[in-house]
Amino acid sequence: MWRLQNTIMSRIDIDHEYQALVTRSEKLLTDLQNKKKEEEERERLWRIQEEMDRERKRREEEEQRRRQEEEDRRLKAEMEVKRKQEEEERKKREEEERRLQMELELQLQAEREEDVARQAVLEQERRDRELAMRIAQSEAELIPEEALNDSGLRSNGSSVPSSPERAAIGASTNLKSYTMEEMAKEMTELLARGLQVQATKAAANTKKFELSKWKYAELRDAINTSCDIELLAACREEFHRRLKVYHAWKSKNKKRNAETEQRAPKSVMDYAAQQNPAPPIPAREHEVVMNRQQRYFRIPFIRPGDQYKDPQKPQKKGWWYAHFDGPWIARQMELHPDKQPILLVAGKDDMEMCELSLEETGLSRKRGAEILPRQFEEIWERCGGIQYLRSAIESRQARPTYATAMLQSLLK
Repeated sequence: MWRLQNTIMSRIDIDHEYQALVTRSEKLLTDLQNKKKEEEERERLWRIQEEMDRERKRREEEEQRRRQEEEDRRLKAEMEVKRKQEEEERKKREEEERRLQMELELQLQAEREEDVARQAVLEQERRDRELAMRIAQSEAELIPEEALNDSGLRSNGSSVPSSPERAAIGASTNLKSYTMEEMAKEMTELLARGLQVQATKAAANTKKFELSKWKYAELRDAINTSCDIELLAACREEFHRRLKVYHAWKSKNKKRNAETEQRAPKSVMDYAAQQNPAPPIPAREHEVVMNRQQRYFRIPFIRPGDQYKDPQKPQKKGWWYAHFDGPWIARQMELHPDKQPILLVAGKDDMEMCELSLEETGLSRKRGAEILPRQFEEIWERCGGIQYLRSAIESRQARPTYATAMLQSLLK
C-alpha cells in the first residue's frame, strides 16, 4: 500500500497490482477454508472413533455382564442342586431314624410282652412252690424228724437242708441273669445301628479335651494361637455353647419392658428352637467333615425394636447377611432402610452375633437364602467392611477366620 501511494503508476500497473492482491486474498481465503475443512474432518473422524470406542466398550461390558450373569446362574443352579441334595439326605436320615425308632419300639414292645408272659410263668411257679411247701409241711407231721434229715442229706449230698423254696430261688436267679444278658446284647446290637448313637459314640471317642473349666481368656487364646485342628474345633464348640447358655440366661432374666435383642432373624431363631437340643452330628465332627466350607446367606430381617414404632406405616424390611466359616459365623451384616449398616466380625462382636451353628440355623435348607460370595463381598466392601475388619485385626480383636486370612494376604 505504501508503495502504491508513493509510486507513480499507470492504469495498467494499477490493474496488475489489484489483480495480484485479489489473487493473494482468494488464495488465503481458500487456504483458510481448506484448513477449516481439514479440522472439521479431523474432528468428525475423532468423534467417529470415540463413538466406535464407546460402542466397543459397551459391547465388551455387555458381553462381560452376560458372561457374569451366566456364571451366576450356573453357580446358583449348583447351590440349588446342593441344597436339594442336602434336603434329600436330611429326609433320608430322618426316615432312617424314624424306622430305627419304630424297630426299637417294636422290639421293646415284644420284650415287654415276653416279660409279662415270663412274670405269669414265674407267678405260676411261685404258686406251685407254695402248694408244694404246704403239702410237704402236712407230710412232715407224719414223718419223724430224723428220717427227714437223712432224706435231706441223701438228696443234696451236703449238710445244707434242701427245700423247694431254695431251689426255686436259684432257678429264678439263673433265669433272670441269662435274660438280662441276652436283653443287653440285643439292645446293644439294635442301638448300634442308629445314626444318633453312632454320632454320640464318635463324640465320646473324640472328646479328648475337658474345656468346661477353662476361662474365657484361655479359650480365646487357644482359638487365636493353636494349630491343633481338634483343639480348635473343641474350643469353638465350647465357646459357642457358653454363648448359647449366656443368651438363654439373659433372655430368661431380662426385664419385662426391656427391648428385645435379636442377633439373627426370627425365622432362624424359631427354627433353632424347634429342633432337638443336641444336633445329630457333633459340631467338632461337623467342622472336620465340612472342611471349613465358606457359605454366604441373605434373608429379610426386621429388628424387634422397629416393629411397633409406627403402626400406620408398612414395615420396611432390611436384609441380614451372614458369612459362615465352616459351621460357625465369621461375619455378619444388617442393612436397614434409613439407617447405617451394622457390621459385625467374629471375636470383636461375639455378643451381638448369631451364636448358632449353620446346622442349627437351617439356612442351608432355606430355598433362595444362599448367595454367591461375590454378592456378599460387594455389599461388605460398599458398607466399609474392609476397613472395619482391618481395624479389628490391628487391634487384635478379630478371631482368625477365612476372611481375616484373605484380608491379611491382600494387605501384604
